[in-house]
Amino acid sequence: MLKVIKNVKGLLPRRDPKSHKGQNGRVLIVGGSIDYYGAPILAGLGALRSGADLVYLYVPECNFEVTRSMYPDFIVRKYSGEYLNERAASAIREFGKDCDSVLIGPGLGKEEKVLNGVLEILKNLQIPTVLDADAVRALKKIEKFPLQQPVVITPHSNEFANLIDREIDIEEKDSKSVILLRSISMDLHINVLLKGPRDYISSDEGNVEINETGNAGMTVGGSGDVLAGVVATFLAQRLEGFDAARAAAYLVGKAGDKLKKKKGYGYSASDIALALPEVMR
Repeated sequence: MLKVIKNVKGLLPRRDPKSHKGQNGRVLIVGGSIDYYGAPILAGLGALRSGADLVYLYVPECNFEVTRSMYPDFIVRKYSGEYLNERAASAIREFGKDCDSVLIGPGLGKEEKVLNGVLEILKNLQIPTVLDADAVRALKKIEKFPLQQPVVITPHSNEFANLIDREIDIEEKDSKSVILLRSISMDLHINVLLKGPRDYISSDEGNVEINETGNAGMTVGGSGDVLAGVVATFLAQRLEGFDAARAAAYLVGKAGDKLKKKKGYGYSASDIALALPEVMR
């Protein structure tokens, strides 16, 4: 039997009452494209509402105005073009040098040059990293593992199937599927937060746990972006990758459950982010 996550209070970092701006996490989010401008904003909202001190968004120029006008809490920078590319990625070192974690992926799109940009960031910005959405595919282009930085990936089942080139449902009752998930984490030395009706979280050391919080209302678009932002915050606050992933999955699911009691299934991804402080309190 795999352990089901019941409480994450002991995992959450304690905040020094004498701390000052920046000491509780600086998160950099690389996302957005001509096709998707909302995803990095939702990820940023998840990061901010889970306790990050500073949230930086690095987006293409076509997203810049809407991104910086959405929330005054974000620090927004832009690069030329409609999609992430190697040139934009190579310029990120200066922007991200003071950050404690980076989330790459929300809204980046499927363009081939995007994957090359993701690889460039992984090479040049070796801080704790979350790979979400289409950025997960960049792992297939890496020849040598482990990477220099701790990595958490947050795929749903289709993205995970694309990564391993086979269709498979990870189920507790199917021991072979769980062994496969564990093997992927250990072989690549990454932590996996596999999203679904039940979340499966596996560590680079071979531990696997299940999260059962959340409900069917969380199929709403953008909920995964919020989740990835929360993982990035906990990494920035110096949690280990496995702890960051399971704490984020549990708390985001609890926020969804709280909203279901109030609104049924009529809630949005931004509602989930906004509910996080009350759940975490």
